Amino acid sequence: MEEWKPVGADDMLRDGSMTEVRVNDTRVLIARVQGSYYAVQGTCAHLRGKLADGKLDGFVLQCPRHGSQFDVRDGRVVAWITKITGLARNIAETVKRPQPLHSYRTRMQDGRVWVEIA
Repeated sequence: MEEWKPVGADDMLRDGSMTEVRVNDTRVLIARVQGSYYAVQGTCAHLRGKLADGKLDGFVLQCPRHGSQFDVRDGRVVAWITKITGLARNIAETVKRPQPLHSYRTRMQDGRVWVEIA
């Protein structure tokens, strides 16, 4: 059953920034882009990198471990394992296929950012 949980004030982040929050026992990355908040799982689906340590460029979030890139609006894969090249990349792609991030719905209400989570 999904429920809405408050994660911070509606001005908790400046535009173009991100942070990790815990909702229940789940790590969630919150990003603010162009005035809207987005929420995706806080760890990369590939090497479990802490995504809050990565880079945010517009809507694109880059994993700090292997450079995979994801769209924070829906979690889709933009680019897969960009830091690995050659034979190592071929092996990595064979072992672990690109997986999108789980995304969560967000809303702003009563001066707070809310995330819908199970």
